[in-house]
Amino acid sequence: MTRFKVPCSMKTLFSLAFFFALTLSFCQKSIDTVALIDLQRHLKVLASDAMEGRETGTPGIEKAAVYLEKEFLRLGLSPGNGKKYRQEYRTPQENLKAYNIIAHIDGSTFPNEYVVVSAHYDHLGIDDGIVYNGADDNGSGTAALLAMAGALMRLKKTGVGPQRTVVFIAFSGEEKGLWGSSHFSDHPTLLLDKVSCNINIDMIGRIDPDRITADSNNYVCIVGQSRISSETQLILRALNDNTQQLTLDGKFDRKNDPNRIFYRSDHYNFAKKGVPVVFFYDGMLGGDYHQPTDDITFIDWDIYHKRTNFILDFIMALANRENLLKRNLAE
Repeated sequence: MTRFKVPCSMKTLFSLAFFFALTLSFCQKSIDTVALIDLQRHLKVLASDAMEGRETGTPGIEKAAVYLEKEFLRLGLSPGNGKKYRQEYRTPQENLKAYNIIAHIDGSTFPNEYVVVSAHYDHLGIDDGIVYNGADDNGSGTAALLAMAGALMRLKKTGVGPQRTVVFIAFSGEEKGLWGSSHFSDHPTLLLDKVSCNINIDMIGRIDPDRITADSNNYVCIVGQSRISSETQLILRALNDNTQQLTLDGKFDRKNDPNRIFYRSDHYNFAKKGVPVVFFYDGMLGGDYHQPTDDITFIDWDIYHKRTNFILDFIMALANRENLLKRNLAE
């Protein structure tokens, strides 16, 4: 992650919540669809010293881009930019080449409607000879992207794949100022008004050391759920009740959040275009955040695995519901 209203009665809210819960209760879901071994395998590569901290515009991030392309190809995902997985852009600073990596799984019923899942694959590179591996930021999101793509392809092969097209985008340049997602939102490879939601994943592998509540090892922070679409929060709550039963922490979703988390990762460039967004995040702002100690040794595999499965369930809920999310709230 980079540094840096519609009135509704309580009766209506309860009715809608009941409707979503009833709908989701009939959905086929698995609480262990994403394989833990896939998360571990991908993150071990992405957060290794060989990737040289994955700084945008360096040989290290090129190695990560090649790995993403090879994995999407191996899994059988279609290229998301014509015949290519890469979307090239020039960096605002130093005029270097940079790449977003885009792949998709065609929907069976609504192939021209989309759920976009994103994670930035860049990090801070090498400083004074020290590699900043960025295992949590954002190796965790990128590895989850690949592991969920694999899980969805397995589901598709059994006949229960997504009804809408699911697009996976690994953005570069996030740490520099959301460069890759800014370029994509201005030069999209699909119609943004046909995107039901951007689901953005940026840091989901750790437990926030400053968190002192009783649920300290069973939570995920949710950002964007109260903006753009009135349906998002209700779907998340009903789905969570029927699956992972995490604490869905909305503390960073407040309009007066002093950390301005809503504006600090790639989902924001979708929100600016009026696309509903949900950002999944572990809440880390101190400790190893943007430090060379953000290493794979400190990943909490149990909660990381659980969060990733919940995100996959959410992807499938949006991909298989009858309609696109409403766009009826202000950003």
